[in-house]
Amino acid sequence: MKLRKRTAQAAVAVGVSMAMLVASSGVAYAGGPYPYAGNNDVGRRLTVCADSLDVHNFLGQLHYPQTFTVEGFDGANKEWVYGFAWGTVNAHGSVLNGWFCNA
Repeated sequence: MKLRKRTAQAAVAVGVSMAMLVASSGVAYAGGPYPYAGNNDVGRRLTVCADSLDVHNFLGQLHYPQTFTVEGFDGANKEWVYGFAWGTVNAHGSVLNGWFCNA
């Protein structure tokens, strides 16, 4: 009886550990199947894949297939991208990383 209980507890612990590993391993994607912009994307004009992407430091939004030129990053994990928003905004600002089609 004790062996079955210990085996069941171990199975639950392994399952929880695997679930946490899978949930935390999605480093390359944010909220969807879209890649993050990285250091090699500085200077590139990337296509926005989001239906609407808020441009901070400017009141406006980008929509697919408008573009954004990457000039730098903000945040410990590059969660914000600074650059020039082309399309309806046409101004410098920051957008949330992870919503580009071709990063």
